[in-house]
Amino acid sequence: MKGKKNDFSMTFFVRKKVNSTEDTQVLYLKYVHNTDKAIKWLEANNICWDYANIYCRRTRKYIDRVYKDVNFDAHKIDK
Repeated sequence: MKGKKNDFSMTFFVRKKVNSTEDTQVLYLKYVHNTDKAIKWLEANNICWDYANIYCRRTRKYIDRVYKDVNFDAHKIDK
């Protein structure tokens, strides 16, 4: 999904099991112009992630959740 100018913030989550306990790590990107490019940047840098939440950066309103395993089309995500 593409915005006007850094309209989005994204929070990426990684679940890891360590010694039979589940640990969650978080990566937060504050200024995101294009969510597809942000995801491609993570994959190009070999950063593992399970799912991401997309928020409106100015109002902090939740917009959508994207899962890594599911192929998604950014044009189908409603703003």
